Amino acid sequence: MTYGNIEKIAKKHNLKVIEDSAQMHGQEYKDKKCGSFGDISIFSFYPNKQITTGEGGMVLTDDKNLNDRAKSLRNLCFTKDRFIHEELGWNYRMTNMQAALGVAQLEQIDKIVEEKRYIGHTYNELLKDIDVIALPIEKTDYCENIYWVYAIMLNDDYLKTVKEVMSELGKYKIGTRPFFYPMHKQPVFNKMGLFLDDHLPNSEKLYAKGFYIPSGLALTKEQMMEVSDTLHKVLV
Repeated sequence: MTYGNIEKIAKKHNLKVIEDSAQMHGQEYKDKKCGSFGDISIFSFYPNKQITTGEGGMVLTDDKNLNDRAKSLRNLCFTKDRFIHEELGWNYRMTNMQAALGVAQLEQIDKIVEEKRYIGHTYNELLKDIDVIALPIEKTDYCENIYWVYAIMLNDDYLKTVKEVMSELGKYKIGTRPFFYPMHKQPVFNKMGLFLDDHLPNSEKLYAKGFYIPSGLALTKEQMMEVSDTLHKVLV
């Protein structure tokens, strides 16, 4: 479903669109920046993102009422009489040091995306001869990969499990991370009686076959070659 379709449905039913751009720093969709589509858009600044403040995130909106509401909720819902509260809020305030760190990185976002794409393209070349895995798509007709992380999928007929591959890579001191666990299989929701009869094969396959390899901005060409050499040993 395209954003245009989502927008039409939202307008028809008087809904607000919340755009999850948590991992989309610097990404574009049809030449428009991600984070500029929703009535509210959110970004994450967790340490493995393109831009990080250590933790926390950012909410974007063009709606003044939503902006004022978000600012109030993140600041304990203080009123003009500072310690009198009409409702409950939270302390989601970011420190000045964190904000300065994020702003400094935001000023370098084009360079950061360029470096991430270099890492992605380098891995693509180093790993393209391993026929038991699928590599990230470089581009489509509506966007180009910014390689926030570098994801690998094992082929369906590959005999080793993801956990086995990750464990073997770990023995060579190569860090990995699994894909996210499917929401419909999360114990916390199942205990609530949710998703009990759901079967979502794409989500299940991604978790069963996918993992990430090192792709931080500090990664060198030599380190990428070491990762590649180890993957060749473990997978082939």
